[in-house]
Amino acid sequence: MINSKQSINELKASVSLFNETSASKKKELLTLCAKIKLNSKKLIELYNECLLFLLGYSENEELYLLAKKEMERLAESVKKLSPSKIDQLERTGIAYTQTQAANSYTLAKWLLKTYPNQVALHSFDETGIHPKEVLRHALSEMEFEFAFTEKLNPVKWLELAAGSKNKKDLLICMINLFERINASDLIKDQLFESLKVYISVIPKNKELSKGFGNFELHKNYYHVNGLLKKFNERELINKKLPVPKKLSEAEKNTIIEKARIALFLLNRETEPVVYCNADGLLFYELEHGLSIALFSILPERRLPLESYIGFMMFKNGYPMAYGGGWLFGDRSLLGINIFEHFRGGESAFVFCQLLRSYKQSFGANYFEVEPYQFGKNNPEGIQSGAFWFYYRFGFRPIDAELKQLALSEAEKIKNEKGYRSSYETLKRFTNSNLAVNFADQPQPINPSIISDYITEQIKLKFKGNRAAAEKYCLHKLKTDLGIELNKTSKEEKTSINKLSFFIGFCLNTSHLSASDKNKLKEMVLEKGKSEFKYIQICNTINFKKLFVADLWKS
Repeated sequence: MINSKQSINELKASVSLFNETSASKKKELLTLCAKIKLNSKKLIELYNECLLFLLGYSENEELYLLAKKEMERLAESVKKLSPSKIDQLERTGIAYTQTQAANSYTLAKWLLKTYPNQVALHSFDETGIHPKEVLRHALSEMEFEFAFTEKLNPVKWLELAAGSKNKKDLLICMINLFERINASDLIKDQLFESLKVYISVIPKNKELSKGFGNFELHKNYYHVNGLLKKFNERELINKKLPVPKKLSEAEKNTIIEKARIALFLLNRETEPVVYCNADGLLFYELEHGLSIALFSILPERRLPLESYIGFMMFKNGYPMAYGGGWLFGDRSLLGINIFEHFRGGESAFVFCQLLRSYKQSFGANYFEVEPYQFGKNNPEGIQSGAFWFYYRFGFRPIDAELKQLALSEAEKIKNEKGYRSSYETLKRFTNSNLAVNFADQPQPINPSIISDYITEQIKLKFKGNRAAAEKYCLHKLKTDLGIELNKTSKEEKTSINKLSFFIGFCLNTSHLSASDKNKLKEMVLEKGKSEFKYIQICNTINFKKLFVADLWKS
């Protein structure tokens, strides 16, 4: 008699162990598990996690194929469960199970278009505003009585608007009404968010899941020699990146789709992944079965000065980590989240590859991470000692007092056997960002300082009149950089709208050399075209030399 729970628990304890006998042990356990009837919520969830890890971190092809075969069996087992048991697996990301999430208008519209028969309205959160407050602007003017009715709750109101009680029809109706509103997609996203609406994906195929959300690689990587835990971090960070892989538009769109679904299954979305197209994607194949997709945002959604470049890391083609970098010059604020089912693998190696990718692709040498990454409002980060994970790569608190405390704690850990920093000490470290500087150069300016400076200049010089301030800045672009506003393209106008205040208030542009003038002009006009090229141009400009004196002093 097979003890189902014991076998899967043993497998869970074994998947991240690598030694001389671990591969045969995992094979034995998988063979046992293959005889288990999968009809329990806890067993299915636990087994799914084990299989996901094995698909990324198998020691050999045989184990990988066994895990893949079992993932297929798990999916078919779930498909045959009763509706009530399938409902118990909601939000697990397992094949054929439902997921609900609060999404942006843009992503909801994409989901509806991409998976038309698998997406529906789920509910409205009671903290959101009533849909009639927004959607009445899309109704016929003659529907004034219905538009202002006070009697109906959000779902009942939408049912009358749609002429249907079907949840799929309700979502279609809502998106169609939003399409009729005379506003930009940016405004529509804000209005949609105010409704606090939840979308359901009810998969009819297994691809809408964690276990089948991968794309095929030319060759998988197998951990014949176990996990790589110790390595020379600086050597790897400086190891030359391969050239970006040449992909067709269809292949790029597949990667974007896989990234969006992976985040949706976590009830997450990031702007670079949602607001990206094939032209704004770079893809690198790295070592150990890792690959990284780098996403830039569509021009109208971009930040005015920084470049927000998102990423999705893949392991043997399976999404395994996501986050982003906020770049300006050689500075990058950085954030990473490793999917829970891939923790216990090569997290340090993955993070090192992330630093390598941003350093070499975008010229970043100075990196900062915010306190949430290592424990602020994140007890798991404190308990796991995430602070010391970043410390390994050279990150230190920006705050001088906390930096000294970190050095003292590091000495104690090194010299006192069994010493561990207390919970209270690790919590103290979350009062400061951490930073590492891979170049022997002064700390770059934080873009938030530039933003505050511009607001102050508008107040002091124009008494808050932003129209007058804009006119002044646009005049400087014309006279000092030679940018003729009436001769620019739509994309270049987007660039100018984003950067004119920065150029007008923050830079000395009246006595530029011909070289600096051309670089600055090229930078301004590129922002609305290629974000990747904009970053390259930024890295050729010595902003410290061009900043007005009082900004640099601030």
